Amino acid sequence: MPESTCDTLTRKLQRWREVRSIVLSRFNHDLRAPLTAIVGFAELLGDEELTPEQRVYVQRILEATEKIVAILNEVQKVLNEVEQEA
Repeated sequence: MPESTCDTLTRKLQRWREVRSIVLSRFNHDLRAPLTAIVGFAELLGDEELTPEQRVYVQRILEATEKIVAILNEVQKVLNEVEQEA
């Protein structure tokens, strides 16, 4: 493999690692932290005396946050698998 091609691949791999690190950091801080707060407040709200309709709303919030967490976990898993292959 020519040296310039190897250098290009090395730079691309380094850039990929930088981007991956930024994405994972943003997921963990900018998405998961507020999501944890939403779950916590929804759970606290669920402990209150609520109408059946309000209880459904709280349950929908919790179900939606579970789906978001599952998506974040899947993206993180894919990023880690790609890193393993590199």
